Amino acid sequence: MSLDTILAAGQAFAAVHTAVDQTITAALYYGPGVLVAAAAYTAWRIGEWTVRRYDQWLQDRADRRAYTARAFRLCRVADNADAVLALGDNTVIEYLDNKLAATPDLAPEEGR
Repeated sequence: MSLDTILAAGQAFAAVHTAVDQTITAALYYGPGVLVAAAAYTAWRIGEWTVRRYDQWLQDRADRRAYTARAFRLCRVADNADAVLALGDNTVIEYLDNKLAATPDLAPEEGR
């Protein structure tokens, strides 16, 4: 056990001892009602913090799923593009012309 560890443990013990001492002093000076109110407020804030952390965790998880799905789709698009480009220039132009011909024209002819 190093000297730094012993000093850190002593500082932690002193901090806890000071906190307990101040709590006892406050209880004797202000009465138990103030301590109950402070404990209730602290519990409320801890609950809010927990809810925010859980909500952030859920949002991060949803973002990761969306990112993974998008990356998968982009990889499939890249694979398809590589396969089409491997056919040669003339075949690529024919392939794109066939895709365009097979795509329905959803735009109104008259315009808007």
